Amino acid sequence: MKKSTCRRVVAGLILLVNLGAAAMLAWGLINGAKTGASPQTWKDVLQEKDYLESDQFQHEASEAMYDVLAVISAQSRLERGGEYEPERYIRLREYLDSRKVYDEIPASEKENGICYRLGDLYQWGLKGMTFSMDTLQEAYKPLFYNSIQEYANRCDEEYNVLVNQLTETVETLKKEVADYQAAKKTWSFEAVNTRYVLWDLGSGNVLTNVSQFQKEDIQQGELEAYFKEFGSYYIFDSRSANVMQQNVGDYYSYNTHALLSGWNIHLDGEYQLYVGIDTSFPVADQLAAGEKEYEDAKEALSSFIRPILIGGVILLATCIFLFVLLAKHISSAAYLVLSHINTVLRICIYFVGYEFIQALCRTLFGTGTYVNAVLLLFKLAVLGLLVWEGLQRQRLLEGVQAMADGEGKTHIPTERLHGENRQIAQAVNDLGEGLRTALKEQMKSEQMKADLITNVSHDLKTPLTSVINYVDLMKRENIENTKAQEYLDILDQKSQRLKQLTEDLVEASRASSGNIALEIEKLDLREILMQTSGEFEERFTARGLKLMAEYPKEPLYVQADGRRLWRIIENLYRNVEKYAMPGTRVYLDVDCDGKKAAVSMKNISERQLNITAEELMERFVRGDESRTTEGSGLGLAIARDLTQLQGGTFDIILDGDLFKVVVALPCAAAESPSETDLKNQ
Repeated sequence: MKKSTCRRVVAGLILLVNLGAAAMLAWGLINGAKTGASPQTWKDVLQEKDYLESDQFQHEASEAMYDVLAVISAQSRLERGGEYEPERYIRLREYLDSRKVYDEIPASEKENGICYRLGDLYQWGLKGMTFSMDTLQEAYKPLFYNSIQEYANRCDEEYNVLVNQLTETVETLKKEVADYQAAKKTWSFEAVNTRYVLWDLGSGNVLTNVSQFQKEDIQQGELEAYFKEFGSYYIFDSRSANVMQQNVGDYYSYNTHALLSGWNIHLDGEYQLYVGIDTSFPVADQLAAGEKEYEDAKEALSSFIRPILIGGVILLATCIFLFVLLAKHISSAAYLVLSHINTVLRICIYFVGYEFIQALCRTLFGTGTYVNAVLLLFKLAVLGLLVWEGLQRQRLLEGVQAMADGEGKTHIPTERLHGENRQIAQAVNDLGEGLRTALKEQMKSEQMKADLITNVSHDLKTPLTSVINYVDLMKRENIENTKAQEYLDILDQKSQRLKQLTEDLVEASRASSGNIALEIEKLDLREILMQTSGEFEERFTARGLKLMAEYPKEPLYVQADGRRLWRIIENLYRNVEKYAMPGTRVYLDVDCDGKKAAVSMKNISERQLNITAEELMERFVRGDESRTTEGSGLGLAIARDLTQLQGGTFDIILDGDLFKVVVALPCAAAESPSETDLKNQ
């Protein structure tokens, strides 16, 4: 058999083995995932840990240690000697703040807050609180007083505040007692595998779910011996903050005293805490369920772990063959890529060839002076080629940049370029020629449109003026026909609107083309704004608009054309008059940073603005899409073009229905005192 045939057979066998290993690995992982075991359980089973060593038990034990503190805290407030203690006392304000309870309250402290028996408040909560004419029907009296009103009068406190405190305390205590009663059942000796004792060293009170420790002569050694017999326990002494623990997960990371304080534990002094888990799990609680769940997962995963391990080892062993096979295919793909590679990658290949030639020369001829001289000449020749190539690319770059800056007027010379560089230059020149043609056609089209608008507007003026004049003459005649009078009014309105439209068209055309002679002078922007506000005051009032203007305290001078500046400001006010929501405020603010004076005008639009700020500034575009308002859609476009012609900026900001325009113009120097005096004279 030929070697090539043998290689193909061996390669086929290895590939089949590899695919079989991958299938075995995938089968094990898929079926193992169906068991629902967590990744940590997988890890523990692989490490052959039993349940007590598993992460699952560590987590469950930590949660048990943590949760039992909440139960102990509730017991400390509500029981004594292992039984619910209704004879404890509650001072309302302190109970609401910190759940504090008292075993007794001296008569000397009777004015420090209204107090009740714990059991009375709980029974009151069960019966319900009743009111008559905003007065609480007191089922139980407070300590030291006959009524809440009596306490309020003597201690100078408000009756309603005390009743609110009482109502909140009753509801809170009812819920706390209910939770406590449920927890007593849930955490009883017969219901859980967790055992706990909290020994209050100050009062001798013992809180526990182990009945044998409900006694007065309890001993520390007896407690330690009992809990250390468990496979999992936690012992804490508050006097020394000493901890003894075994197999309780990460519970030690918690601060026991801080947790008990946070849960408002009721203690009379230092204490000792003992918590243990009976790891024989005599009770079917969550820990016992966790053991069964872990053992079931362990049994289910054991049948899949071996195939996973075998498949993984075989797959890893055959990776070398796969890598070689992949490299062969990559080399074939690289050949195809090299035939279509770009210039940068080819330069890299040239560089590798350059290094290879040098290494070959040194290998064949050594490192003598003659070889070094030859290599130096070779390097200089390569350097010259690289510099020549770089210069050609630089010429191309400069030509493209000049063409971009000159709007396609530059032509890249191709005489000194070669190869692909010459092809690129020719393509760029063709592109530039097309750009020049397109620009010429566009400019011609724009000029034709501007001329058309201007000529049509001028042609319309003469007959329109006649119409307006004849309508005016007819209105002066004593025409008694009311219908005829109405028709004349409509003709008058529409002809005036058409006149305004033609004027706007002419001005928009001139402003957009820059065909306007400006007379820039120093103008008082504050005076112009105040004058415009006065002229539009009645119009705003008719629309229910209120202008909230903030004018500068001193004159604010700008460099602008007075007539065009007036048109800009007037367009802003007209836009507000037409499109602002009636019954709203219009805000006018003026600001100056020393270089530019900015006029900001904002209002709430009457109609929804389903349009962008850029679209709104286009000619013939209106915020009122239904076009029911009087307007040409040219006002903002004219204002923008006139502002930009005067060296300013015109911005529109939309936020929901909030419409804001900011016009900024170059500032002029303020007048000197001598100039002001001359004006006054």
